[in-house]
Amino acid sequence: MAARPHQFISAPDTGASPLSQEWRVRRRFARRLRLLGLPADLRGWSVLDIGAWHGYFSFECERRGAGRVLAIDRFAWDRFGMEEFLAAHTRLGSRVEYQHLDVHDLDVDAIGQFDLVLLLGVFYHLRNPLAALERIARVTKRLLICETHVLLPFIHERYPLVSFFPGDERAGEQTHDLCGIPTMTALTEMLRFAGFSEVEIAYRPSFRYWKKFVSLVTTRPQSGRGIVHARP
Repeated sequence: MAARPHQFISAPDTGASPLSQEWRVRRRFARRLRLLGLPADLRGWSVLDIGAWHGYFSFECERRGAGRVLAIDRFAWDRFGMEEFLAAHTRLGSRVEYQHLDVHDLDVDAIGQFDLVLLLGVFYHLRNPLAALERIARVTKRLLICETHVLLPFIHERYPLVSFFPGDERAGEQTHDLCGIPTMTALTEMLRFAGFSEVEIAYRPSFRYWKKFVSLVTTRPQSGRGIVHARP
């Protein structure tokens, strides 16, 4: 399964000491939070965290003062469970709301609109990305932060391309989890087509030009994480 940001709340068993693992997890999340560009003060904001999984970003938005936070998930909570989310919710005495809901089923009449919508590590799992983005646009009042794998071909990065593959490259095990990785151009164009009027690239993949060189040598496009801010 391709890693979403939420996966790293529980440190992998690498043989390192627990303190060392915790330090690496904290450093990774500190960097991710910095790159995402979450508003430091969310007082008066409402937040929707799509694909919340363990709830790290939901609880972080609550910590920053958001008046209402709704965490939703379907795939991760179905497949891996939501015990860690519920344990953290209890431990923190959190007021974060949560619903077992798929992004493709978002209904503005049922859940309302949110000042901030988070779509982190989810886009490349979407079965119908344009339809999902249209639903997301309807529930976004002020800002969408989308973080996802983006495609890095050698010479066609500026074209709106999307690589498609089943099951996070493990079709035999996860045929239901259909995935696509867009170029940054494809992602920004899809967001505009879905209804966002202002789309800004906040972060391009690390080692981008090295990865493009690797794609030339291997004749296989590479990928990296990108972040986009979009406003209705």
